[in-house]
Amino acid sequence: MKPAIVSLLVFSLAIAAIASAAGPKISDSAMGGNKHNLSSLNTNVTYKADPSDPRGREICIFCHTPHNAAPQTTLWNRRDPTATFGHYSSSSLVISRSGVPSSYGEPTGSSRLCLSCHDGVTAGGVSLGDVLSGPIYMGINDKITGIALFDSSKIRSGHHPVSFVYNAAVLNAIQSDPVKSSENYMLPSLQEVKLDREERMQCTTCHNPHQNQSTEETYPIPPNVGRKIAPFWVYGGKGNATDDRDAVCLTCHNLIVGPFR
Repeated sequence: MKPAIVSLLVFSLAIAAIASAAGPKISDSAMGGNKHNLSSLNTNVTYKADPSDPRGREICIFCHTPHNAAPQTTLWNRRDPTATFGHYSSSSLVISRSGVPSSYGEPTGSSRLCLSCHDGVTAGGVSLGDVLSGPIYMGINDKITGIALFDSSKIRSGHHPVSFVYNAAVLNAIQSDPVKSSENYMLPSLQEVKLDREERMQCTTCHNPHQNQSTEETYPIPPNVGRKIAPFWVYGGKGNATDDRDAVCLTCHNLIVGPFR
């Protein structure tokens, strides 16, 4: 075989291997239901458009529009959430203390875009009225509840802090803190784990809204049976969700004992 053909074959096989390792893309309605695909044609998901609305058969429209988009990001089709969320406020969080050079407050950037659905309020009522291109009828399941809901209580105490600057100056401040210095924090070492352009840690640092790059894995015992360990995870290089999740955590936190399983 000619070298060019061999190279093309190897490249194609590599792409196929990557695609098979990752979860369904947002457009793959027939592959078990990517939960960010709100189309009425999707399968195996709770939150989706009602079949009675013809516009609800689209896929991208719930977040993106080619015309008259909001300025927050590329072709964004949703209004900003109006709730006041606050921020993670644990006394052990070094970046929340006075004197640490980190911009830290209300969720910003891509994290705020996520909250335009996940706040459980913005998408309320009988339609997605906060879709800028026009409301889409969602039926009874139009407002996020349960584990996927991120209200002010959860933002303040129930998950990893977001929207804080994490650069060399902040890292130095953390390493100089007498409580945290022994934990050996680092800037992200995996290329898939990205800060935003303003060096802020956001939801998208660990989550890919369009495709779960990790395999799907479930906890073996109740009450978490059927729950994905790493939903919409940015990294899938270890071959299973448990190790993929740990690899993302360990890219910033050099923990002696791995994250809780």
